[in-house]
Amino acid sequence: MKKLFYIGAMSALLLFACGEEDTATVTPDEFQKLEKGMSSDEVKEIVGGKPKNPDAKENDNLFLELQYEGENGVDKESSVSLIFKDGKLDTILEDGLMKEKVELTKEQKEKIAEEAANSVNNVSGAINVYESTLKQIITKTKSNSIINMKNKELIEAGRYSIELTSDIFLFIDVNKENNIEKISVAVSSNALATQNKEVKIAFQALLQSADKTLSIQQQSSILEKLGFKGDEKLVDHTESYTLNNVMYTYHSSIENDSVILQTELK
Repeated sequence: MKKLFYIGAMSALLLFACGEEDTATVTPDEFQKLEKGMSSDEVKEIVGGKPKNPDAKENDNLFLELQYEGENGVDKESSVSLIFKDGKLDTILEDGLMKEKVELTKEQKEKIAEEAANSVNNVSGAINVYESTLKQIITKTKSNSIINMKNKELIEAGRYSIELTSDIFLFIDVNKENNIEKISVAVSSNALATQNKEVKIAFQALLQSADKTLSIQQQSSILEKLGFKGDEKLVDHTESYTLNNVMYTYHSSIENDSVILQTELK
């Protein structure tokens, strides 16, 4: 229960109320209005209803494909596939709606499958490499602390979480280019009060994983410049500091009952 609370405090939960609605078809006029970068709500405004696969879900690599039947197309039986990446329309495909159906060759099908696999691997690879690096760092420094790093979880589009303790979580944000954009450690006030050693290990591991060239003295200096002392009570405070093209931001909030240390490549 506590885990869900802290993850929820870091990530906005999108709730969709699904009522009864008709399955939409896509006409040539509607198809021409679709543009890359649109949200699912903007697409729905154009097509006027739900896809024929309404239960489709975004996969671990942030892809979601919605399928529609075509209407008044060039071929009697036509279809449209809309592929979303990280919540935005990325690929618009039609079969028999605007042009006559063309049967793909075996080579063409293999090329499409390869390109899709490469795109997926770009995301998985970056995340997996970072996760492995972080594990190595924490294993070397955790000593007899209670940190027990668990496997990553996709909690929303473009964001993964890794539990270090029940009160300390690490978050990884991936951008549209499939690169890691931001990495953050969120700490509750309870961890500040009772897990002082674990908080320091988590913060130092974050700094070291963001910039492997940092010495222990530089890590301590960054935390000091950001205003983190390790034993203070929770206060409202925000400070940023940039070194070696990495921006470090420290945010402490009484209202959110948490402290966040974030690293972002400039």
